[in-house]
Order: sequence, then C-alpha cells, then structure tokens
Amino acid sequence: MGVPLDQTATYKPGARFAPTRIRDASCNIEFYAVFSERPLDNISFRDLGNVVIAPGDLERVFDSILKVAKGIFEEESIKSVFFLGGEHTITYPILRALRDRIDRVVVFDAHLDLRNKYLGSRYNHATVMRRIVEDLEIPITYIGSRAFSEEELRFAEENDLVEIYSIKHLLAKNPINLNTESVYLSIDMDVVDPSYAPGVSNPEPLGLTPLELLSVISKVMHSAKELIATDIVEVNPLVDVNDITSLLASKLVLEITGLLESR
Repeated sequence: MGVPLDQTATYKPGARFAPTRIRDASCNIEFYAVFSERPLDNISFRDLGNVVIAPGDLERVFDSILKVAKGIFEEESIKSVFFLGGEHTITYPILRALRDRIDRVVVFDAHLDLRNKYLGSRYNHATVMRRIVEDLEIPITYIGSRAFSEEELRFAEENDLVEIYSIKHLLAKNPINLNTESVYLSIDMDVVDPSYAPGVSNPEPLGLTPLELLSVISKVMHSAKELIATDIVEVNPLVDVNDITSLLASKLVLEITGLLESR
C-alpha cells in the first residue's frame, strides 16, 4: 500500500513520489533474497494502490490512512503488509489502526522524532514517535539512530517505553536484546548512510550500510514471534541519484519478504 503523504516536510519535500518510484524500481531488479538465499519469483504480491491524500488537511489524511490500514487487516488474507511512504508521519495513523495487534515498534531511523513540537506543530515528521509513545503507549526500540536533540534524549531517558541502540552501540558490536511477540518495523531510509541512500528528505551522515541494516533486520525478525507490518518511509525521488534509494527500498521489501518466507 502506497501512502504518498508529504505535507510536513521541512527540508526537502518530494516523498509523495516515492511509492510509485519504488514500485518502478522493483520491476528492474532480480527477485532473489540474499539473506534468506531464496528466489521469490513465485511469491505473490498484492498491490493495493495508494491512499488518497487530501491536500492540506492532515487530520483528514490521518483518518483515511487509519481506515485503509484497518480495512486491509480485516478484509484481506495476507501474511504481512508493506506501507510505502511518504513521510514518517504515516506511521502514527497506521499504528492507531493496528494498536491491538502490536507489542513493539522497532524503528530504524537516524533521528528520534521525539520532539513535543516542531515549528509549532505537534503532528509532523519530527514529533511522530513522541505521539506514538504518549497517545498509543506502544514500546519503541530505536536502532541505528545518531541525530538527537537534548529534549528528545531527556524524554527517552525518562520514559520506560523507549530504548535506543545508537550507531555507536552497533559499531561496538554490543548485543541488541529484543525478545517480543508481535513487531511492527518502521524503516526511515535516512538510517542508511547518505553515500548509499542519497534520496531522502533529511540526510544525516555516519549511517548504516545496507548490509548492516539488513543484518540487524534479520536478527530482529528471528527474535520476534510475528512481523505484523512494515513501513518504509522518507524516500525522496526528487533528490535521489540514479534511483539508488528507491532501488534499495524495493530491495528491502524483497529481503524482508524472503525472511518472512524462511520462517
């Protein structure tokens, strides 16, 4: 399901074009999953199109995303769902729809998105995880983060629902303790170093390589009982180079699918 929301971008707008570009990119790579070592030529993907986005009306957009996400799980016979953003704000209404199904959100993101307000707004790409913690009370595990404000760090330290495995933690090869039931993956593509993923709305240096990202995703999926859904957000085709980032996003869909099949 594509969710082409791009209303609260504050640096580089253009994420609304990502769902279509990621789909196009996926048609031009081999359907082979490296980490699970299996071809996916006979795996069936159902493309449910894009959520219709009402320009300028974020509350209405949230309601539409919530209804669509809820409807997918009530009406479709599926193993798992990929939501292709769009900006990271889409995660909030999706999780509102799936709240009763999820035990933990695992977030791959350069940023924490834990500000209470950003430029006067409580609902945007820089506050989305704060709203998920406060409004939905879902535990969040961050992996690969490296860009923090003092406000965000203070909130994380004072809140038992938040744990952070920073990029420095990963480089030190310290273990990630993640034993949980039902997981939702949220992958902001700026968790990847800009040299590998230049087409993002808020690039941040010193990130993960694609292989490092997939290695950790594989470990998360093996430790979780069930992967409910995944969103891949903040791809921005307008600033990409030769579709590098869109190709990587489509590859992540295939690799996670391969891991799902190998379970």
